Amino acid sequence: MTGPQGDRFVVSRTDGPHWILAGVLLCVAGGFLWMALAATPQGPRVPGWVFGGSFGLLGLNVVFRSLKKPVRNELVIEPAGISRVIGGVAWALRWDELRAASVVKGTQKGDRHQVVLSPADDRFESRSRSLVRIGDGGFLVAGFELYETEVPRVRELLAKHVGVTAERVPGTRAPAPPPPPVRPAVPEWVPPPVEPSGSVTIHVNGWNRVLLRWVRLFALMIEVGLGAVIEFGPRNGVRTACLVVFIAVFAGMSWVAVLEQQSRSRKSRVLLELSAAGLRWTTYYRKLTVSWPEIAELRMPSGLLEFRPVAVDFPLDRPDLDHLRLGDGWYRMPRALSETAVKQFETHIRSVLPPGVPLALGRG
Repeated sequence: MTGPQGDRFVVSRTDGPHWILAGVLLCVAGGFLWMALAATPQGPRVPGWVFGGSFGLLGLNVVFRSLKKPVRNELVIEPAGISRVIGGVAWALRWDELRAASVVKGTQKGDRHQVVLSPADDRFESRSRSLVRIGDGGFLVAGFELYETEVPRVRELLAKHVGVTAERVPGTRAPAPPPPPVRPAVPEWVPPPVEPSGSVTIHVNGWNRVLLRWVRLFALMIEVGLGAVIEFGPRNGVRTACLVVFIAVFAGMSWVAVLEQQSRSRKSRVLLELSAAGLRWTTYYRKLTVSWPEIAELRMPSGLLEFRPVAVDFPLDRPDLDHLRLGDGWYRMPRALSETAVKQFETHIRSVLPPGVPLALGRG
């Protein structure tokens, strides 16, 4: 959503209210509730109340979310300069602080255009996370993409104030090849190189099955003992206490079983695939892929998988991973690996990690 005001142009990504969706959900809920009230037999009333109440709660939730004031997310181009607003002003640059600007489209399928600013002073630095230095000394307006209909107007205003450089195509820059290693004297026997194995899939949020079996066995022994006391023991306060503990253990183990089953369900399961090609992070809603040539270094502090890209243009080449970027140039996968997943990762990563990519593992 954009808003021109003369020479001022606002490119807005602020979430607006979802009144239409709320209205549709409430209308559907009203239809089910009317069916429940109008139905003579008892059968149609139950699904009518259930579905009507469910859609009604969803509609009311959307209404309450729409009543809240959304956080502003805008790129503002005006005669004084260009600025980024994320709630408040994240950064602002005057036109005399810029040497040039460009509107760049990524090489990935479905990528939109992005704005790159070239400061007049090469010593310019920005503390804002949404203004990231890339390879040619320019700064990418990260996390903000332009639609095709917005590109002509943005280019027009940039050319009017600072001049637009020729559009360049981003590409991952391969690092300079290292000098050939000096071969030491060949020993009597040289072990063969380790060949990369096939892909390995790790259940990121998986539970420790062995520990879970021991916990279930221990809980079963407690329940059997308590059951014997309840059935054959004296009818006094001890029996009542044992009954309470029995119910608590049974409810706790049932809840553990539900949580463990949910972690393996299709919608909740998170998978990390390691292969000779790179990393693939898969959830029900999203799939992220990073190849080994794009990774300069890998680390895992406290079960959080992080990587540092090779190319300084990586934020420009891969805008789809901007939500994973940290302030120090590293990228972090969306969630921590469980203890079981960490052990599997440490077991298999060496077999697929290409030589020359440092790996730091830590449990701190």
